[in-house]
Amino acid sequence: MIEFYNIAFNNRIKYLTNYWKWLNRCDFFNKKTPLIVEKDNKVIAHAGMTPFNLSLNGKEHTAAWFIDFKILDEYQRQGLGGLLTNEWIKYPDCCVTFCNHKSIGVFKKIGWQESFETYRLINFVYLFNHPGFIRKLPSIIRETLNFTIRPFLFLLYKVKAHTTENYSIERLSDKSLSAFYNFYKNQCNKSKSSTIRDKEYVKWRIADSPNREHYYIYSTDNFKAILLIHNNHSTYIDILWVSNNSDKLQLKRLIARLGLYGLKNNIAYIRFLTMQKDIANSLKKALLSKIQYLRFAYFSKNNEIFAEMKKTQFDFELIDSDFEHIK
Repeated sequence: MIEFYNIAFNNRIKYLTNYWKWLNRCDFFNKKTPLIVEKDNKVIAHAGMTPFNLSLNGKEHTAAWFIDFKILDEYQRQGLGGLLTNEWIKYPDCCVTFCNHKSIGVFKKIGWQESFETYRLINFVYLFNHPGFIRKLPSIIRETLNFTIRPFLFLLYKVKAHTTENYSIERLSDKSLSAFYNFYKNQCNKSKSSTIRDKEYVKWRIADSPNREHYYIYSTDNFKAILLIHNNHSTYIDILWVSNNSDKLQLKRLIARLGLYGLKNNIAYIRFLTMQKDIANSLKKALLSKIQYLRFAYFSKNNEIFAEMKKTQFDFELIDSDFEHIK
């Protein structure tokens, strides 16, 4: 596996070598996943899986994110993609993924549906510290450009932050995680189809996460969020999980306050994901967020469940799938 990961996912080799069992939740399906194809004792293809339980229109089903789908170049166009995918879909009731244009071709042949109603918002802070600019511009030019736009960004975030209200940004502790979880249970929208975030899920996804040391909690009297503040591809903030992802006012204040925090702490950008178009448009209008339209695909081998998936409103956040672990 290590040799395959080194070829297929070289930019994440250290992470995958140490944490592939955690990411793929191997115990969920009795250590039968992830799936691989071998030839001459060499791994030549891989289909990863992050399983979870899904509430679909009020009913609980097993589900999984299709991740790290890769076939070595010399073995592509030999039907291995379809072979792996057909085997993969036998495990969860509900299959979901955020995929690229290459893999969607394989999925569509089997019957997966795709949607572009997932919105990843990016708010820039030290814009020219983004990895794309770091690769292209000398540091002195980036520093000058960041200094030039800083007053504008400070004013934008200051106006929207409503800083007279008390709030805090602190490292996540066991105590604050428990407080967040109790808060979330009271505020979450249970009418939409989303991950069942019970205590078992929270232990795996947050408490036992390899990124636990990089988690922070944002808190006000009536709104909370779990954040990832990391520097593995410039310094950035991911808004992983919020107590109420339909509260436009609190989301706007959250991002604005993180913008001010970022200006003090050399943060390049902030990311937030929503599957609610009105939320995305509201934040874009208020905070000049850049919206990326992600390709979301889903499937079920069970026709009744698939029919339910086609008519539901999915509700995922950055904490779902493997966004946190992709550079």
